[in-house]
Order: sequence, then C-alpha cells, then structure tokens
Amino acid sequence: MFEAEMNLEFTSVKGIKNKFFGDSLFLAEIHGPGRIWLQSMSPAKLAAAIEPY
Repeated sequence: MFEAEMNLEFTSVKGIKNKFFGDSLFLAEIHGPGRIWLQSMSPAKLAAAIEPY
C-alpha cells in the first residue's frame, strides 16, 4: 500500500543471471514523497494475525 501522491512503475530485472535464477522478472518501483506499507506474511498468516481485532 502506498500514498496516492507516489508513482508506481514496473521495470524488468537487469542481468541474464537474474532472469534465469531470480524469483521474478519484474521489479516494482515506487517514487516520490510519501509513505509505503509492506507486509510479508502469507494471506492465511495475515488473516490469523488480524483476526483478534
């Protein structure tokens, strides 16, 4: 999640080694002033974590 004032762009990962051995071929870049929120839990773990609230 990021603030609306920020710009989101998708770029390709550079380097042939990354294309063959990397997790993804694309990288998300967010530019501009503002805040971003990241979460790295799986959807099931996230649901379990917020369920008490």
